[in-house]
Amino acid sequence: MALRRRPIPIFIQLLAGMFLIAALAIALTNWFNYRQTSQIVLNRTADYNQESVDQLSAKIDVLLRQYDQASQMIAFDEKVQAVLADPTAKPGGQMQVELNRYLAEKIRYIAGDMLLHLFGQNGNAYISNESLQLFWRQADDVSAVSWHAKMEEMDGHMLWVYGPAWRDGEIPAIIGARKLKDSRRLTVLGEEFVVFPVEKINRMIGETGQRIERKVQVMDSIGNIVYSTEPREIGTAADQGLFAKFGGNAHPFFEWTTREDRQRMLVAYAKSTYSGWTTIAYFKPEAVFSDASQMWAQALLTMVAGIGIALTLVAYFTWTLTKPIRQLADGMNRIRKAGMKPFDRPFASREIALLYSNYNAMVQELEEVVQRLSEQQISAQRAELVALKAQFRPHFLYNSLNLIYWTIEDERPEKAQEMTLALSELLRYSVHPSTDFVTLGEDLAQLDRYLLLQRARFGDQFSVNMEVEEGLERQRVIRLVLQPLVENAFHHGLEQKKEGDWQIRVRIVRHGDNILCSVEDNGVGMTPAELRFLEASIHQDQVFEKKGNGIGLSNLHRQLQAFFGKGHGIRLLPSPLGGLQVVLSLPLLETEQQSPLNAGEKGEDGAA
Repeated sequence: MALRRRPIPIFIQLLAGMFLIAALAIALTNWFNYRQTSQIVLNRTADYNQESVDQLSAKIDVLLRQYDQASQMIAFDEKVQAVLADPTAKPGGQMQVELNRYLAEKIRYIAGDMLLHLFGQNGNAYISNESLQLFWRQADDVSAVSWHAKMEEMDGHMLWVYGPAWRDGEIPAIIGARKLKDSRRLTVLGEEFVVFPVEKINRMIGETGQRIERKVQVMDSIGNIVYSTEPREIGTAADQGLFAKFGGNAHPFFEWTTREDRQRMLVAYAKSTYSGWTTIAYFKPEAVFSDASQMWAQALLTMVAGIGIALTLVAYFTWTLTKPIRQLADGMNRIRKAGMKPFDRPFASREIALLYSNYNAMVQELEEVVQRLSEQQISAQRAELVALKAQFRPHFLYNSLNLIYWTIEDERPEKAQEMTLALSELLRYSVHPSTDFVTLGEDLAQLDRYLLLQRARFGDQFSVNMEVEEGLERQRVIRLVLQPLVENAFHHGLEQKKEGDWQIRVRIVRHGDNILCSVEDNGVGMTPAELRFLEASIHQDQVFEKKGNGIGLSNLHRQLQAFFGKGHGIRLLPSPLGGLQVVLSLPLLETEQQSPLNAGEKGEDGAA
């Protein structure tokens, strides 16, 4: 014969279940907090460094634009234009000497570290600075450089690239190149080159503060590294994979494996629309997440302490919760064995106190029944029937306790209390015998209670956006003016939509002497023909809501017109959210103003 398994006490079940829930909740909370904290740290770092890179890119653009504008002023100078357009100008001639001197004087007042180098159509070279020179001295040498063809495509705009210059030896420099045109006829007169050392950008980047150690690169439009915090990289070709990524739609902050040491780095970049240059900053992931790692260690300590405290509190509250249920079960046992005895003691829990009150009432009723049957000396058959009925109530109470037990197992008592009170208030509000008029704030509170019950049913499947113009909460409206609209949105719009998040938007605003109440959803919606037919049906007093327990739109429309006249009522529109929009028009009433139908009347409870 198989042994019957001994039932586990409810105390042990609750203790194990609640402790497991508490421990799991603490662990998940800390883990999600760590994940969220890490993401916040990453996002803040990304934002800060993106802003820093944007500032660097903007500063470099400002510098290049200054040189561009200065070179344009000189390029369109009448004297410069005249010499370049003169076909008689010869290398080493007086015109070349005078123009070189003129250029030097002009540049001296603009930028002392800048070289302006001009080539005429006949190949003559004109320079503003002898100490800093273009690496290519002849026009033919420059035309053989790879980026020279791209300069042809710029149509007079400045092309900025990396290139070598000469100052007591070859130095890294930035070169701006453009085709020079006649200011009147727009014919090409020659080529203009602006040259200044890379160290100019070095000083600029060094002035920008930083929170995390990083490497900075500046890449020109043809894929050469113009500047780098690692000098050995200046003048080299950029990583072609990274260069191609910048040319696409790359996210401003992403991970990348470096070409040189195959190291995983976080990359922030900004691309200039003026020069086509890309400013890049590289960060090590461990530097970004160092604070988050410390937080995770603290979270683990908090988790261990929280689980210990949770175990103690769960044991105490479980024992307190199950003690009155055990006593009640013992009392029911005595009903069958040793007679009936009521309980007379206070309880901290309202639900348990109600159970004991009902138990005592049942005990008292059973005693009265037994006494009455004994006094009347009814027949054995009737006495048996009464006994069976008397036995039914303990059995019913046992089943109720069992249901409460499983309710405790499956649901939070606080949530059940909240739902019960909300439903009670909702029913009380619906059948309140006072005036038909309430404040808009009271009707909004009613709507909140309805939404609480709907959220208990649907959970986070829907969201509600409430927009109420300031000052309207004290305006007078008819009772239950908002809830039917939201019920309609759920029943006819959202519940017919099988997938996706549900959205409801409630807007209440002034419009002249009226109040417009709009409720819209992203449900299944209606075609224009269906919408026109439905609105016509409502205005012709045809019943719209044939099923369900809510107040139909046709009913509500008739109420509005009965209270406020034909100028008010319901309009139906397609919603920008994708579903239906219902708009109510109400007059703007003062707080103490009443409907003509309610003037001078009071409810049964005496309320005005």
